[in-house]
Amino acid sequence: IYGQISGLTQAGGVLKYVYDPDETRLASVLQQNPGARRVADFREILDDPSLHLVTSAAIPCERCAIGLQVMESGKDYLTDKSPFTTLGQLADARAVVRKTGRRYMVCYSERLLSESGWYAGELIRQGALGRVLQVLNLAPHNLSAASRPAWFFDKAKYGGILTDIGSHQFEQFLTYAGATEGVINSARVDNMNHPEHPGLEDFGEALLTLNTGASAYCRLDWFNPAGSKIWGDGRTFVLGTDGYLEVRKY
Repeated sequence: IYGQISGLTQAGGVLKYVYDPDETRLASVLQQNPGARRVADFREILDDPSLHLVTSAAIPCERCAIGLQVMESGKDYLTDKSPFTTLGQLADARAVVRKTGRRYMVCYSERLLSESGWYAGELIRQGALGRVLQVLNLAPHNLSAASRPAWFFDKAKYGGILTDIGSHQFEQFLTYAGATEGVINSARVDNMNHPEHPGLEDFGEALLTLNTGASAYCRLDWFNPAGSKIWGDGRTFVLGTDGYLEVRKY
């Protein structure tokens, strides 16, 4: 949520309210945004006609229901990834978008909030690589299991590794290849080394063919080394007819 607030305020937005059922999490947000006011009831945000947009980083399985309320109240919605955990939620959001004309948007921070990730897209759009033939994403993440809340290990709540952190990779596939859809040729998820957390998928991979003809592959995992100074060593490789590039996002 910090990155979402920062991006919106840098773009000219003004943070008016903050809400969280757990008050202990609000102090740092209010400290960084002294003009904002805490509200005890989320309804107060929905009922304010002066607001244009609500941004949220709720538990993944709850994000859609929040967005539906936001759009029904006449406001646009920006959620953290992943925006949904089921196809039923996706269908519900599409229906409310059509009904209200409001926007349901997603902060895919691995590209939108990464200077190198964004610049790679600019180079590709300028034709630096020619036609994109393949996008390959490798995305190890730090598990830090002791600091994770209980829902983190409940697949029904986080949606599975390909839905959760994998949504970043699928968004990059489409953007960098200039595609609008694709076919999943193969996909796999597993719990390879954390039997104490049976609901955790600590490894996932997928291979797709996009509707541009480009190939796309991603590997996601929770095995970033503990000694790493960053939360995840995400890398993207893009192959084109005239060249290729590697993006070291972090």
